[in-house]
Amino acid sequence: MALFPIRHVGLKVLSVAVATLLWLVVTGEAVVERSLRVGLELQRTPPGIELVSTVPDAVAVRVRGAASRLADLAPGDLTVVVDLEGVKAGRRLFPLAPSQVTAPFGVEVTQVAPPTLPLEFEVTASTNLPIRARLQGTPIEGHSVTNVSVSPSQVRVEGPESAVRRLTELFTEPVSVDRAGTLIREAVTIDTSDSGLRLVGGSTAVVTVTISADTTVRTVTGVPVRLRGASTGQLTPAEASVTLSGAPEAVEHLTPADIGLFVDVPPGAAGLDVDVQAESSPHYVVKAIDPPRVAYRAVAARRK
Repeated sequence: MALFPIRHVGLKVLSVAVATLLWLVVTGEAVVERSLRVGLELQRTPPGIELVSTVPDAVAVRVRGAASRLADLAPGDLTVVVDLEGVKAGRRLFPLAPSQVTAPFGVEVTQVAPPTLPLEFEVTASTNLPIRARLQGTPIEGHSVTNVSVSPSQVRVEGPESAVRRLTELFTEPVSVDRAGTLIREAVTIDTSDSGLRLVGGSTAVVTVTISADTTVRTVTGVPVRLRGASTGQLTPAEASVTLSGAPEAVEHLTPADIGLFVDVPPGAAGLDVDVQAESSPHYVVKAIDPPRVAYRAVAARRK
């Protein structure tokens, strides 16, 4: 029966020879040291805990090995691992030891600087915050923003407890109303870039901006009230005040004679109060008439 351990003897002898040659080459090289800036990797942060301090981009790691091995070594080939399992809120110090550095075979880590890493932690908190729209620009001349709404009007956020307590509202990214003269509706991102908070749910909101022509509100006194139709009689009082709104150029120069007030007297209305009405106009809108009703007294027709 053939003995498997002695099969392919030639290949095995060759392998041993190659390995021996490589060992001789490596052990014959000079051993050198080198310093690298290596990134930090934070692992296993507990749920309900937030890191609030700034983490260094990298730390200094000193390595030793064969010159040829270190010549091709890049900072990305090593990683400093910091285990956060079980950490509590507050300021904590984490040792940075050579044993925490993952390095390629044949590279020995001799030192990590700084030797400790201070980190600050807080508990996670959450709350609902209102969303405000941020506008930029100016509507066309003669128009103004008259209403702004955001949907949804509030959003739930979570993050470090101090950041949650500090904020009272969030804003959207800017919505331009520059040279606008009509309604604007736009879906935009809710800005959390400076808050340190995370949005729970959607990160966008719909902003609706109503832009209307500018109006002037003015009250004109002494406007005569006339009887319309074939009615004859006397109105008390015979004048009223009118509050109206419209474009500034149309409203500011109105006189009592420019405004038409009238009453329609129904049959049998003698001695009763009747409603005062206003003639419609394309230049202004009547908001109120004072008094809204006047007394009507019939006057008998004269005999000839």
